[in-house]
Amino acid sequence: MTEQGGVSRADQVVLATVEVLETFRARTGRAASSRYMRQQAEIHLQEMGLDASMLDEVIRRVEETQDIALDGIFVVPPEDPMAGEDNPAVWLPSTDTPLVRRYLKLLEREDWTVEARVRLSRTTRTILGRCGNPSVSGPWSRRGMVVGDVQSGKTTSYVTLICAAIDAGYRNIVVLGGRTNDLRHQTQERVDLGVTGVESSRTSSARRTIGVGLIEQVPGLTMVSLTSQDHVSGRAGGDFDTRRAGHDNISGDAVCIAVIKKHATMIGNVRGWLTDTGKAEAGPLLLIDDEADDASIDTNEPGETPTAINGAIRELLGSVSRSSYVAYTATPYANVMIDPDGVSDTHGQDLFPCDFIALLTPPPIYFGARRFLAEDDRSRRICEVTDAEGWLVRGQVAGDLPRSLCGAIREFILVSAARRVRRRREGKPRQHETMLIHATVRAGSHLQIERQVQDEVDRLQEGWAFPTGEARVREAFGKSWRDIGGKQDPAMAVTWEELEDDILGVMEDLKVESINGVTKAALDYRRASSGALTVIAIGGMKLSRGLTLEGLTTSYHIRSTRQHDTLMQMCRWFGYRVGYEDLCRLYTEPDLLRAFTEVMESDEELRTELEDMASLGATPLEFGLRVRTSPGMTITGRNKLRHAVTLRDALGGKTLEVTRTALEDAGHNDMLLQDLVAGLGRPQREEGGTLAWDGVSWEVIRPALEGFRELPSSVGLPGRVTRALSYIRSAQTATPQRLLRWTVALAGLKSGETERYGGLDITRVRRTPQRTEEPGVLNFGAISDPADERIARGAGEGTTRREIRASRPKEEGLLIIYPIRTPGDDGLRTSGVALSFPEDAGLRKHLYVLNSVAQRQEMGVL
Repeated sequence: MTEQGGVSRADQVVLATVEVLETFRARTGRAASSRYMRQQAEIHLQEMGLDASMLDEVIRRVEETQDIALDGIFVVPPEDPMAGEDNPAVWLPSTDTPLVRRYLKLLEREDWTVEARVRLSRTTRTILGRCGNPSVSGPWSRRGMVVGDVQSGKTTSYVTLICAAIDAGYRNIVVLGGRTNDLRHQTQERVDLGVTGVESSRTSSARRTIGVGLIEQVPGLTMVSLTSQDHVSGRAGGDFDTRRAGHDNISGDAVCIAVIKKHATMIGNVRGWLTDTGKAEAGPLLLIDDEADDASIDTNEPGETPTAINGAIRELLGSVSRSSYVAYTATPYANVMIDPDGVSDTHGQDLFPCDFIALLTPPPIYFGARRFLAEDDRSRRICEVTDAEGWLVRGQVAGDLPRSLCGAIREFILVSAARRVRRRREGKPRQHETMLIHATVRAGSHLQIERQVQDEVDRLQEGWAFPTGEARVREAFGKSWRDIGGKQDPAMAVTWEELEDDILGVMEDLKVESINGVTKAALDYRRASSGALTVIAIGGMKLSRGLTLEGLTTSYHIRSTRQHDTLMQMCRWFGYRVGYEDLCRLYTEPDLLRAFTEVMESDEELRTELEDMASLGATPLEFGLRVRTSPGMTITGRNKLRHAVTLRDALGGKTLEVTRTALEDAGHNDMLLQDLVAGLGRPQREEGGTLAWDGVSWEVIRPALEGFRELPSSVGLPGRVTRALSYIRSAQTATPQRLLRWTVALAGLKSGETERYGGLDITRVRRTPQRTEEPGVLNFGAISDPADERIARGAGEGTTRREIRASRPKEEGLLIIYPIRTPGDDGLRTSGVALSFPEDAGLRKHLYVLNSVAQRQEMGVL
């Protein structure tokens, strides 16, 4: 890299990025988020004409010098001034964590990088610090939620959280491991490997040491697993059994761990056992609710008895004096729509995550929606299915396998052969190889599809092994390879000659399995007698909620749904695909692909709102959340939306005023906007006492708005700046891009006592705050005048706001800064803002579902 003044160009990018972040800290009093850091690094790379491939290296070096908000998690709230001194809402767990330490060693052996392990440790400690502090004798109760991507490592997160909680003093751990035996079994395995280090079994007297148990033993700590890996529930199974639990020799300080199916009876059994044995008061309870949006939500009408599982969870939490409930999900739509005021005498508080929401950001190697559905990669990743209409009718098999599915089967065989070649090159054993066929939820059709697929596999195997008269089989394989072989990563590319000898072996190993509640079959990768599995899995509900398909490369997905959460959960094709990401393909129908894309955009928007919540230091009880939905779709089941409302929303042609803040933030906002004005230089024009700067880059304005502190207001949507930032992001990613340039106006009075403001002499507007019953709140109400909007570049001579905004070019926004002073010689000084957006029919209006908190907030649209 070229040097300039002894400093490399990469160093210049790092220094420039650090300077921006330090300026942000000075203005806002807090560290910038990783998202903001990444954006700034990208900007400086572009300005210097450097390759974006350097971004990760620049970020790493910036992180070494900056206290960035945790990369991988945004947790709210950072503090709770209302919490008591003896029981703070946020506490600092000890770094002496032997269970966490040995689990991280296990992950190291599984090739986790140092950076990934450090990030996991830090984020886990932060989450635990928002749960209840076990050293506080209580009583206390915490409810929070952790949101991760589909197949991104949520289980690893909560296994680490369990280790950290035990290290801190929790003595009762209950994990709701899904609604099926398969999911419970899968979760039990992970807890055995990462927490206890012992393979739990009720059918064997010898309990094998596994996972962390092979690394080290923790002296003085006794952990008892009240459940086991045995796959079938019932007397010989592994789920919770009060009779067996009663026979276990459990000392008072022993840690009791139960991984149970999410079933009301089983939850009630655990509650009864904890209460009857006195364990409920022996130590605090950590309750992990995996797939928390599934079955945990109360779908009954308000005032009715809660649904069985929801009621059982609440009764379990209410049976102990100290408890932390942490919901884990990739699709939090139903959870944020829970009524935060929901409570009953019998079942206690509902499960709204009132104390915190944490957002997990997967590492760069995660292969999720953002990369799978990227426009420039779609032709490599996605094959459109247009020939399946006659195959299934109302979910029932009515015709032969579509040619597209036959092609997908050939492709799966070929990419499995290619993966075997790649593994041999590295001197490593082969891995699991999986194909998914998700075409219908009807279990009765799965066996019919299985027979059709098996017939096709048999035909291909016979045609390949005995090619006489079957030359077309080899030709078809060759054609398929010509299509996918050229899309390989050049660094790992496999030739036809290299993989040809592996094709027959793949077909000989290949099993076709229907996975549903009727067949009782299970994909038990860890116990596969033949080593690595090669399988085509056909299923519906069982394969669309929590179950991990290891080594998945080829997905044939044509089952549709009208619900965002169901659609996202069906995306088993997301995950970690190190070493074969270039071989992964999705076969799906065009309408379904559009639905996937819209849901992904909605999910991104919600995650951005969660980040904004964190940046404002707000709690879920203070910050209303909204989720964008699409026409003809709903974000979750309608019975989970009884406390939500839906409205159509867009800010094109509207103005947002922001004057409602905490009294203690008045000076902060004033200095923040003065700094912005100082950085703009000399005004370009003046009209009626208002100074204006034209063509200001959004990147100049953004830090001030992101750092502006406003209060959640009182019916409609999230904070006004938050809402504006969301709209601006959507405008800047539209085609063509909008709102990249702005007019900034400083609206002072024409005459009166002047004072310095951002290096300029201005006269502040004198305003009396509105009366409010809320202590410590400063609210000036409406401060702007329609005439103020004429200062926008290109504005016409209209008399109303609407006429003026309609005349403006849609490419530019208007930010008006209002320096304010309250009456009196020593009046308080602050600044308000108004953000005005031109009419823009090209940015379509979206439907938004608002939760109860958002409905209590003021919309504030002029």
